[in-house]
Amino acid sequence: MILEEPYLSLLKRKNINIFNIIQFSSDKFRDLDFRLPSWSVTKELRELKDLLRVLKENIKILHRRDYLSITPKMEDIALVNRWIQKYNVKHYYLQVFFDKAYVISFKEILELVSNDENEEKFFSIEQDVKNQQKTTIKVNIQVGKEILGRIDMPNHKSSIKELDRGRLLF
Repeated sequence: MILEEPYLSLLKRKNINIFNIIQFSSDKFRDLDFRLPSWSVTKELRELKDLLRVLKENIKILHRRDYLSITPKMEDIALVNRWIQKYNVKHYYLQVFFDKAYVISFKEILELVSNDENEEKFFSIEQDVKNQQKTTIKVNIQVGKEILGRIDMPNHKSSIKELDRGRLLF
């Protein structure tokens, strides 16, 4: 709606900086931010200000986490900790992507999340559909250690075998 009339020309006239920011390209999304104006003189300015407020709130949500992550679930933290205490065995989280793999120790995760200043910078706590709405710690993979820098896709050669009753094995 901001990019439609009458708001587009009004924004261009009142604040060229915000106008230019909104005309962004997708590769500069991280830089998309602006100070909300305090316009209230006319009805259109108030409406435009409300639209900009909604945009700014949505941008804030999208900026919240812009990194790949290692994802321990909160419900597992106590279980893993008890297991470590009982058996005195080190525990690591491993995250494998298509091109790289990262590892971080459980101890490092606990140290990281125990410092509030690290939140939003090195980790976030979220609930999402991918994790069945379970509370999950999303640790920036850059905090972990890269252990595989290149992962080649395997060559796949399959065959089919039909069993006596028609069952197929691949």
